[in-house]
Amino acid sequence: MSPATPAPAKVDRRQTLLLVDDTPQNLIALEALLDHPDRRLLMAASGEEALGLLLENDVAIALVDVQMPGMDGFELAQLMRGSSRTRHIPILFITAFMRDERSMLRGYEAGAIDFLSKPVDSHVLKSKVALFLELDLARRQLSHTNDQLDEALAYNEAILAAAAEGIIVTDPGGRLTYANQAACRMLKGSNARLQGRPLNELILPPDSNVIPWEASAFHETLRRGSVYRNHESRLYALDGTTLPAAVSCAPLPAPRAGLVVIFQDMSVPQRLQAELERQLVTDLLTGLFNRDGFMQTLENVLARAAREHRRFAVLYLDLDGFKRINDTLGHAAGDELLRSVAHRLRACVRPYDAIARLGGDEFCMILDGLDDEQDVARVAEKILDLMGMPHYLGGRQVNVGGSVGIATYPECAHETGRLVQAADMAMYQAKSEGRNKFRFFTEEMNFRAQARMMLEESLRTAVNESEFILHYQPQIRLADGGLRGFEALIRWQHGNAGLVQPAIFIPLLEGAGLIHQIGEWVLAEACEQTLRWGARLPEGSTISVNLSPRQFNNRHLLDGIRGLIEKHGVAPSRIELEVTEGSLIQDMDYTCRVLRELRAIGIKIAVDDFGTGYSSLAYLRKFELDALKIDRQFISNLLDSDKDAAITHSIIQLGHNLGLEIIAEGVETEAQADYLRQLKCDTVQGYHFGRPQPATQIHEGLR
Repeated sequence: MSPATPAPAKVDRRQTLLLVDDTPQNLIALEALLDHPDRRLLMAASGEEALGLLLENDVAIALVDVQMPGMDGFELAQLMRGSSRTRHIPILFITAFMRDERSMLRGYEAGAIDFLSKPVDSHVLKSKVALFLELDLARRQLSHTNDQLDEALAYNEAILAAAAEGIIVTDPGGRLTYANQAACRMLKGSNARLQGRPLNELILPPDSNVIPWEASAFHETLRRGSVYRNHESRLYALDGTTLPAAVSCAPLPAPRAGLVVIFQDMSVPQRLQAELERQLVTDLLTGLFNRDGFMQTLENVLARAAREHRRFAVLYLDLDGFKRINDTLGHAAGDELLRSVAHRLRACVRPYDAIARLGGDEFCMILDGLDDEQDVARVAEKILDLMGMPHYLGGRQVNVGGSVGIATYPECAHETGRLVQAADMAMYQAKSEGRNKFRFFTEEMNFRAQARMMLEESLRTAVNESEFILHYQPQIRLADGGLRGFEALIRWQHGNAGLVQPAIFIPLLEGAGLIHQIGEWVLAEACEQTLRWGARLPEGSTISVNLSPRQFNNRHLLDGIRGLIEKHGVAPSRIELEVTEGSLIQDMDYTCRVLRELRAIGIKIAVDDFGTGYSSLAYLRKFELDALKIDRQFISNLLDSDKDAAITHSIIQLGHNLGLEIIAEGVETEAQADYLRQLKCDTVQGYHFGRPQPATQIHEGLR
């Protein structure tokens, strides 16, 4: 039997009777009449003695003589009724003198329950005593049962209070009538605040909204008398927070109606489950993916790339010299080295790129969304550079290298296993060629990447050894044939290849992060050349310099230009900056501020290649500009294409209406120049008026 269920009450049936009389013979007679094996008889010759016995014994009934010297029966009865210990004891008065109604009423007021007159009828006495003893036995039985119920209630309350699970009880309408301490804690409310709350607003199954009680799973459970369980429910606490929970509920047994609902906070188990799942795919030494985690990630990346027709690369790294470290310094040092390598690999890739330690000293990476193999090659080179730097293990410097193999999707394979295998084979090819190298899986990709890397390396050398020069192309005013100024154009004077055109090396400069350095040099050189020509330049003429998008959106552009003008002492009105449409609209607020401040300095602003980009009238209205340059593709077809002629005419009219100067690029014939003159174009530049030339040749012409 459960300790929480009251057992049948077991009460000692042996009862104590108190006989009070100042006459010994009367006590002896009463004793003779009432003696019984299940009874214990106590006798007192006075009221005072009776009180002492009452305080020391559990008395079932008191038979009291009324007329006694000192304390009579009435006084004894009153004292007994005034004490919590004795007020429940039945008092049966036995007297020879109380015949009138008034005396009997006084006796009842004092606490008596009945009277017997002397001489006592033995049958009446025994019957009444037996009746009162039976009533006392029932009273004690009931008291004992109540005590057990109170004990069981306290016991159950203690269990409910100690339970970690939330336990709530509802009425048939689904409103809370009880919540234990755990439920109050999880639902963020006291029992009083939770009383009457609808159950289906506090606990919901997954992906469910609040629904009427009659449509809920809880009501269905109550209606069918079944049990409901759900391990993916959510608790909605009174403070607005939610918790994942496992819930079970069942109807209460008859005659009660309603539900008892038990729920458990699953946030900790879910975190533990997530941690276990993480450990299943994580290399515990380095914190990177393990082989299983890497292959799962690679499978997901491949599936996404196949859907979106995207490319990605897998890099396979093997350390050179790791076994030597393990053998000479021990496995603890080897583990520390692997952790150091993992830390450096994280610095080589983007935060969302996957890195794994496949085992031993082999690592794999997924570079997602890198469409250009040159970008992949750049990452591989960065990895090898970092691998070649010393590692410090317990104060000891050690050096290891690495070999990297690269496989790309979809060129190399369409399956995860084959992609890793291809990268592994490429890694071994790199290792066989002398270590500390990277190789692509296909020869064609390998050749392109190596060529690009060689070209970038040559560019770095060109920057350091000042192999760049400026050529200048004249800009001519159509109205009077006068010199409007020059456009400064960068050229690369390669030691072996000769003069390299900007279309080849400008993108490489931007990709290698060298465009800012070269851009500053171009501006500085243009300022210097303006000063060298000095008075030979016509009044009001300018030197135009192109700004790449990265240069224009560099937040230090204004400071750099102010510094150059101050350093070289050139008049700002002599400098014109040419910016593409795409550069202008990347950040409209930034563009407005920069253009306004540049023109405040005195520098002119021209939009280069107008008509090939966004050609938005909105920005022409909003931005502070000086000139529009019509792209050469419209000029080359000007005489043969009505559409190009119409576009050119429209640009000229639009620019003039906005107060802008119009410059046509790529003018190569006199016929083109004449047509542009008819359209009232302001300025032209192109081979017909002069090719880009070194400053020395321009200098001779000016002289």
